[in-house]
Order: sequence, then C-alpha cells, then structure tokens
Amino acid sequence: MHGDTGTAKKIKLLSDGTFTIDGGMLVYGVPRYYGVKFQAKLQPLYIESGEERIIVDTGVGDLTEDLRRIYDVKKDISLPDSLGSSGISPEDITMVINTHLHFDHTGYNRLFQNARFISQEEEIAYSRSPDRFQKGGYYIPSIAGIEFDAVTGEKEVAPGVTVIPTPGHTPGHQSVMVELDEQIVIYTGDVSPLAVNREKKYIVGILHNPVQALSSLNKLDRMGSHRPRKSKRFIYSHE
Repeated sequence: MHGDTGTAKKIKLLSDGTFTIDGGMLVYGVPRYYGVKFQAKLQPLYIESGEERIIVDTGVGDLTEDLRRIYDVKKDISLPDSLGSSGISPEDITMVINTHLHFDHTGYNRLFQNARFISQEEEIAYSRSPDRFQKGGYYIPSIAGIEFDAVTGEKEVAPGVTVIPTPGHTPGHQSVMVELDEQIVIYTGDVSPLAVNREKKYIVGILHNPVQALSSLNKLDRMGSHRPRKSKRFIYSHE
C-alpha cells in the first residue's frame, strides 16, 4: 500500500487558540472526565511536500458571538497570524486536508482561496445531512459551497502525505500520516483528540459509531509499520 514515492520536506504545528469543552465529550465512559472543563487546543498542521503547501484542519475560525461565548474561544493567536509568523500567507497554501468537517476543524477553510480541499467522500455526504445528534458539530458557513475533492479510502495526496480513514467520531473521519526523512508523523484528528484516547484505548465522547471508533484507535498504532526503522510521533488535535 505504501510505495517509495518520496517524503515530505517539513512540518510545523500551528495554532488557532483554544476552546472549552466538557471532558466527557473527549473521553467516553470514564467518570473522572465528565463535568471537567477542558481547554482544548486548536492546532492545525502545516506541511511542505513536493510543490504542495498543505494545511491539515483550519481551526475554529471566526464564529458568531453566541458560539464564541458558548465555547469560550480564546485566541492568543489565530491561524492566519500563526501562519504569518512562519512567513506563510494564505495564498501560498495549495491544499487543505480536513480530517472531518466539524466546526473546530474547518473554521478558516474559506481563507485559502488557492487551495484544493481534501475530505473523505462519506464525510462530505454526511455533512450535508447529519443525524440530529451530530448536527451541532457542523457549522455550515465554513463548508457550504466549497468544492471538495472527495477521496475514498486510503490515498497518498502528496509525496509522503497519506490520508487514512479512521471513522467512528464521524462516518468519514480520516487521519493523516506524514513521512519525513527520519520520522513518521501521525496527525490523529478527533479519533484521538488527546493522547489518553490512543494510549488507554478510550474512545472519544462525541460519537457516530463506537465500534468503529475503537477499531480506528487500534489502527493508529499500526500506521507507519511499513517503516519500522523510523521513529513515530503522534500529534493529537486538542492536546
């Protein structure tokens, strides 16, 4: 499945501030997390690979005042400023990979006018008509009218950059594996928003399918096994 098709050049973790969420929405079925307010980081990933300049997830963006208050959004730095501090402008970005289409992962999608947008076909379809219990996760102004490039299953979208389905949190959730010269980096998305999800096999609290969510957590551990001599690093979406 993984050929010698090259490696990515570099990665950089960015920031779009934080938002506050109940711990029970991040960790399912573990009582000590319920009722605990957790300040969740919003940290998109920048990747350079071949001619591509890629952003994985785009933070929470500019929500309405009501939603900012509900989620206690704090912007010590926004994604555009985080990019700018690295000398990158939104116009430089050629590809946006959304792990899924929830509001805290698509907030600045519209900022990237020169990018193609990558999401799993199943996620694109579900975002248009989500079940009632998932509807609040999708903020339509961030995604309506965007021409997504739909992928189905595992696909290398740039040299050393592979999207891999990890459903459960949403039907079409995907994680991103980045192969660098010396390291495999796995951007988990919300299959494992915190390290404890993967390490303890605690599925996330916001769920579409708990059985798939557990299977996806196990899949994270197998990613990168085709390069056993390289070190492996996990980047968790909200930690």
